[in-house]
Amino acid sequence: MFLATHAVAGAIIGRAAPDPITAFLGGLVSHFLMDMVPHGDAHLYESYRNNQKVKTALAYVTLDAVLTVYLIIGIRETHMFDDGMNVSAGIVGGLLPDMLIGVYNLFKPKWLDWFHDLHFFFHNYIVDRKRDITFTAGVVMQVAILILLNTRI
Repeated sequence: MFLATHAVAGAIIGRAAPDPITAFLGGLVSHFLMDMVPHGDAHLYESYRNNQKVKTALAYVTLDAVLTVYLIIGIRETHMFDDGMNVSAGIVGGLLPDMLIGVYNLFKPKWLDWFHDLHFFFHNYIVDRKRDITFTAGVVMQVAILILLNTRI
């Protein structure tokens, strides 16, 4: 899923959570559940890991990260939330798994091997058993989800 989608879901969860720890954990769990939905990027990560289409993957992640930063700034600037700490904790929980995968891909720390495997167990759970959707269909679906989630903020 887009980082932006995870961030907005985390914000919504944070808004509903009674405290920052629950918000963080809710955002974290939502990340794994949302990643289970096929979203057209399984081949992109595999190509990146095999040193193919590295520039394409990095461009995709960079664009997604920039969009996410603007979205988070927009969420924070609206002041629509009573408890900004819960919202922030939900966003961090929603984004943390992909941030850890980024650290893993850059530095290959052995202590994150288990997390990488866990992340992609969820990410590819349905894709490995059925199939992934096309990248274009995944982008369209995620934009639709992002728009829907933004109506819930």
